[in-house]
Amino acid sequence: MFWGISKSQEKPKLVVGIVVDQMRYDYIYRFWNQFEENGFKKLVNEGYFLRNTHYNFTPTYTGPGHASIFTGTTPSVHGIIGNNWYNKSDGLSVYCAGDGNSNTICDCENHIDVESKEGKMSPHRMLTTTFSDELKLFSSQSKVFGISIKDRGAILSAGHTANGAFWMSKSGEWISSSYYYEELPKWLIEFQQNKPATSYFKGAWKGRGFGYPMDSLLASKGPASVKSTPQGNTYLKDLAIELIKSEELGKDDITDVLTLSFSSTDYIGHQFGPHSQELVDTYIKLDKDIAEILNYIQSKIGQKNTLIFLTADHGVVSVPNELKSRKIPAGYFDGSNLTNELNNYLIKRYGKLSQPKVFGAKLISSNNENSFVLKYSNQQFYLNHKLIEQHKISLHEIQQLASDYLIGLEGIQNTFTAHQLHQNEYQDKFYSLIQKGYNQKRSGDVIIALNSGWIEWNSPTGTTHGSCFSYDTHIPLLFWGKGIQHGVSDEYISICDIAPTVSTLLGISFPNGCTGQPIRSITE
Repeated sequence: MFWGISKSQEKPKLVVGIVVDQMRYDYIYRFWNQFEENGFKKLVNEGYFLRNTHYNFTPTYTGPGHASIFTGTTPSVHGIIGNNWYNKSDGLSVYCAGDGNSNTICDCENHIDVESKEGKMSPHRMLTTTFSDELKLFSSQSKVFGISIKDRGAILSAGHTANGAFWMSKSGEWISSSYYYEELPKWLIEFQQNKPATSYFKGAWKGRGFGYPMDSLLASKGPASVKSTPQGNTYLKDLAIELIKSEELGKDDITDVLTLSFSSTDYIGHQFGPHSQELVDTYIKLDKDIAEILNYIQSKIGQKNTLIFLTADHGVVSVPNELKSRKIPAGYFDGSNLTNELNNYLIKRYGKLSQPKVFGAKLISSNNENSFVLKYSNQQFYLNHKLIEQHKISLHEIQQLASDYLIGLEGIQNTFTAHQLHQNEYQDKFYSLIQKGYNQKRSGDVIIALNSGWIEWNSPTGTTHGSCFSYDTHIPLLFWGKGIQHGVSDEYISICDIAPTVSTLLGISFPNGCTGQPIRSITE
């Protein structure tokens, strides 16, 4: 036995990382009296609850959130700066998990309505390792799987070296990518033949003040609409249990990892908002799903052999119209015409400029050939560097002019230039969150941050996330299982602290871009 390593610190047989998409910290307490004893309450009453856990960067979106949980660093390092972003090298939009070199892997002989592009996915845009990658570097027999309704929730969590990742197609099928497989595992084909998405459309989704016939939803929107009901989480729960059983996770002394991301909470939260009865009912049902997973793990693998953590990829803001009705400052920001507005302002300052239509071997789009502003994406403006350089305009100067113009618009609280974020290191919490979400190679020239309570959204009833404010950054974090003592802490924890904490408990290297620190109340 090594000095300082006790029997209780031996590695668990199974690590399960549970991410609840769009779960605010306060939901634990808000729904407490409606939870049963063996789901969220079990994790709180038997595990360790870190109540002051925050995202230390923005944007607080699904892709960056999942990447940061499992890599232990921020978009400035792991490179996942959004769910989608503008690629400066070719002028195209890219998807955080997209990979044109991969192909869709599905049960295609029996299910022909899966779109070919849905499986063109991999983690190749994520620039750093996850803790499971570090585990597999020296423990190649360890099994690692990621599952989620959303492809990015499954792929970015599981890392580069995962044995497999599965997600739901637009037709309601569980699919994967040729990055992982040549064909789907037999057990998965049998599972979804026995339990297709259509089998979850029984009765009605109903609760206090609402009711939605599930058969009508299936008829009008198809099998994949299960993801926008609590049954989507239940389907994922059933898949998780089948995967643990079929892949024999946790059955030997070599540590395995399962990452599990519940996405229906996000779809429902966006549509109805955090004040809705639909959301309340969703969490009551998710509590039962989590209880079933815990019960299966406890009976088949054992609590003493398993390490589980539960957190969220971001929170969410209350519906702005709801806030305004209660006299709380809020609003809706319309960025649909901002590219043209900013470009026209810069043309007035510099005059209308032209550039050759060809740079190198690439043809510049006629829509952008005289434009200072190429793209507005993720509340970032990408400027036309080639045009600016050709006419010998200072990039720093034009970034600052754009920033000064944008700060005058209603709903914008702060603006930041790439020059400013590259040259300074901010300690102020608000500014530092912007900076840690900024990646010099992938991010834009000017970034805006909206006022608290303001969102870019085109529906008066739904809502979204992505800001630096606590409603988006403050999320729950619970540890339960092997070596975890019961307790609670209000010390500040960064989302980037999860991966080095798990790495410490496993006795492995931190992910290679890790900027977080082990949580001492968990590791000591």
